[in-house]
Amino acid sequence: MVFYKNSFLQNYRVGDNVNIVPADRSPCPVCGHPTGDCVGESPKPDHIAGMGSNMMETSQTYLVENDVFVEKQLTPTVTTKILVHPKGKIISVTEAKKLGLL
Repeated sequence: MVFYKNSFLQNYRVGDNVNIVPADRSPCPVCGHPTGDCVGESPKPDHIAGMGSNMMETSQTYLVENDVFVEKQLTPTVTTKILVHPKGKIISVTEAKKLGLL
């Protein structure tokens, strides 16, 4: 795909026959709104099509910068540290929040 800019007309061309013109404040050709700031009749969607409502929480990741240990009590007087996530591991954001990293 090749982009061309014609500075005299202030528009962009994609290839040979598709012009992309800058937005202006003219009336909308569909609804007739005077400035083109159309508002839909339907409410705002609660999620993007094809993605569930919690998709962003499960797909985002966090890079562990230092070793993460948890303390576990073995006996009333003995506790030990257990390596949960080593430095450099990528974990989910929800896991990072559970561990207090975010």
